[in-house]
Amino acid sequence: DIYASQCQQNLYYPFASLGDWEIVNFLLTSRLSMRAIDEFLSLHLMNSLPLLFSTAKELCSHAEMLPSGPHWNARVVPTTHPMKSPVTLYYHDLLDCVESLFNHPLFTQMMDYSPSHLFTTTKHIVRVFMEWMSSDGAWDLQLKFPKGSTLCSVILSSDKTHITNMCGRKVAHPLLISLTNIHMDIRNKGSSHAFLLLALMPIPTFTHPATQICSVLKVHLFHHCLDIVLKPLKQATCFGRMMSDPVGNLCYCFTPLVSYIVDTPEACMLACI
Repeated sequence: DIYASQCQQNLYYPFASLGDWEIVNFLLTSRLSMRAIDEFLSLHLMNSLPLLFSTAKELCSHAEMLPSGPHWNARVVPTTHPMKSPVTLYYHDLLDCVESLFNHPLFTQMMDYSPSHLFTTTKHIVRVFMEWMSSDGAWDLQLKFPKGSTLCSVILSSDKTHITNMCGRKVAHPLLISLTNIHMDIRNKGSSHAFLLLALMPIPTFTHPATQICSVLKVHLFHHCLDIVLKPLKQATCFGRMMSDPVGNLCYCFTPLVSYIVDTPEACMLACI
């Protein structure tokens, strides 16, 4: 982040204060036009506030300085069997998503950076399992990586979703990603945005006359697209990657996949049953 030094001095940079940011957030998430925003900012009450902008254009120029997050990539996936239309895979770079979650400032006090043991008493008789980082699996994985490294265990989730049923029967197949480091009660809240959209898996239509063959081809294509999206994850699991935590410390992170949340039909498809 080119504005990291300014953010250390002012948490709300490129805005002056929390009040500045709340006004910007309200205006940008509303459906007001640029002209309506100009009229709102020209009010006498708004002019009395110490805002860094006075027009909608200046407001948007400040908003463009905010971190943009992971960028979308598009890739045409070739197939050896005829289809009604070409298959395009839309996806984010997986490690960019992991880093975006790992260094998110809102999760500073809501994240575990190393495995832990929890007990009910100081005698260590009854052990308590709360988060994944308190499990034996986390300890076993941590021992396999270099000393001093940070475990950034990945959670994936996917489910084919009907967008419209009455007009066109549009269907999407989103693939989501999160981290086990983020506390469970925070991660499971939709308002926390702790799950990021990693990819939109293609939903192909093969023209083969046999229905069973079409089903097999769809599963094969899904696995191929999954292999493309998860390639950076495999490399970071083997060799690690330097990432910045929410307070700016560099960590040597490893990213094993520890959980994949799906329903029963999709679990059978992933297991090639």
